[in-house]
Amino acid sequence: MDELIKKLMTLGVPGSLLWLAMMASGKTGDAGIWTGLANIGVIYGPRGGLLVLLMVGLVTNALSQVAVDGLLVSFYQKRRQSEPSEHLLGEIDRLPISQDLKIKLKWAVLHHYMILPPYLIRWVFIVATVLLVILSLTGYLGEFDYRYDLTSHFKLQYLLAGFCLFFFFLVTKRKVWCIVSFFCILLNLIEVMPWYLPARAIATNANPQPLRVLQSNVFFKNKQYSEVISMVKAENPDLAVFQEVTDAWAKELAALHDILPYSIVPQDTNKFGIVIYSKLPLENSSIQDFECVIRSIFADVKIQDRVVSVIVTHLTIPITRSSFERRNKHLIEIGNSVAKIKNPVLVLGDFNITMWSPFYQRFIQQAGLKNARSGFGIIPTWSTKLPPLSIPIDHCLVSPNVNVLQMRAGRYVGSDHLPLITDLVIGNG
Repeated sequence: MDELIKKLMTLGVPGSLLWLAMMASGKTGDAGIWTGLANIGVIYGPRGGLLVLLMVGLVTNALSQVAVDGLLVSFYQKRRQSEPSEHLLGEIDRLPISQDLKIKLKWAVLHHYMILPPYLIRWVFIVATVLLVILSLTGYLGEFDYRYDLTSHFKLQYLLAGFCLFFFFLVTKRKVWCIVSFFCILLNLIEVMPWYLPARAIATNANPQPLRVLQSNVFFKNKQYSEVISMVKAENPDLAVFQEVTDAWAKELAALHDILPYSIVPQDTNKFGIVIYSKLPLENSSIQDFECVIRSIFADVKIQDRVVSVIVTHLTIPITRSSFERRNKHLIEIGNSVAKIKNPVLVLGDFNITMWSPFYQRFIQQAGLKNARSGFGIIPTWSTKLPPLSIPIDHCLVSPNVNVLQMRAGRYVGSDHLPLITDLVIGNG
């Protein structure tokens, strides 16, 4: 029985990690598995992903041995104080466990053998549960402090951790902590699950023209220019937008003119530069800074006689109080601009905020937009360097009358962000 529990834990954690990576890829079947492995392996591809899962499995196996053996040893050491050793030894012989563990337990009954101090493992899990509940709740207090807001972004990780804690307390029969960890699961499940539920379809014309949008934060230190170019050509988007475009990146992206002849490339690109490439003419273009460090590009495209307004932006990283306030001010300014536009709107970019932040939710209500990933899952995009902690901070936000046919993450191109590819249809109204 102990070996079965250890094997379930050893396989379950890497399996959960692979499932998470598959959900992020937006693919299923063999394609989902290989893409998930590639996401986990990052620059080393599927083989690197297999190696990461192997290492995670080995670490989990070691921890499971300490946990399972330690709990049973502590259990029998406590009983040896009030029960005869002969009775305990006979009971151990009848247990459906491995011979190695029986030897450890017998030694613990006859001597003072300890894998870990009594109750240490249990208290580690209790402390972890309390911390998880606190982190799950403080995200709702993001309006009061930027540090609280930072805790709102990891709902999927909190959910998976909650399941692990619940399983532990279920096995160890700790009723109160089972309830607490289950509360933590529910608290995060209600935030995560709706993103996987199908979105309501919008009425469209009889023969609507689809619009494929590709967005990518290329990362200003990234030098894998050819990877980005080949990825864009393989996806064949109608509209491609890029953030963190340096002068060097602007020169390399010029190779896209053969498939995307229209572009907006500001002359003074720095490490936070933004550019747009398009198959469709870009009209009424303008660049606005909203008194922020990073500028935003506004432009219109026409699809089947419908004018669609496109806004590409990149918000500040909110890791200090001042940058937190700049990001929130930028959101308000974008929301005010969107509210004044009568056309269908697409707002694209690296927002440095997830859907669970109160500032994101207020912005969505103010602008009257919806997130294109609704119905397609969380689709984490950053950071590719730490896939288990990856969160969705790149967004494609659209007007309510825009249908989203599909949204998925693109392949790794050397950046700390994964690209997003979204297929849209402009609806009636």
